[in-house]
Amino acid sequence: MEKTPPERSGFSTMRIKYEVSAGGLVLRRNGATLEALLIGRGMPRVWSLPKGHVEARETHEQAALREVREETGCWAEILIKLSDISYWFYLNRTKHKKSVHFYLMRYLSGDTANHDHEVDEARFFEIKAAKKVLKYVNEKRLVDLGLEYLEREGDSIFESEAQPELELEAMRDSSAS
Repeated sequence: MEKTPPERSGFSTMRIKYEVSAGGLVLRRNGATLEALLIGRGMPRVWSLPKGHVEARETHEQAALREVREETGCWAEILIKLSDISYWFYLNRTKHKKSVHFYLMRYLSGDTANHDHEVDEARFFEIKAAKKVLKYVNEKRLVDLGLEYLEREGDSIFESEAQPELELEAMRDSSAS
């Protein structure tokens, strides 16, 4: 049996574009409260985790750290890989398959006011509030994975939080003596 080519059967050949992104769930302790760093776009706000395209010659980890820095104005360090999320969407008559590599990160420094133009707002939320406002179910699941990691490892990951400004000041003081 001969198959009819797609263009003659009434179907047009659909182009598929494959995309790879990376991002992170950034956590910090604020007193006894655990907080997550989210980005918001649009009105009403759509809250999500910071993420973006992996550039040429960039590892997934490097891209995740860069995207967090650009979209939130904050520096973080990777603790572990949380999970990969893949999904399909259509844009301009093209089918896209996007894979996003997500990492659990610890906040180091920075100010959310310094986010880039791609984001309308970057803000820390108490962890339960963060899970509630996140738009996407898969990102809510990443919060659960992050919390499971903290249950296993304990809160000691926050005890050695580096404060680059303080460390730099201490180095200056010690070099002066």
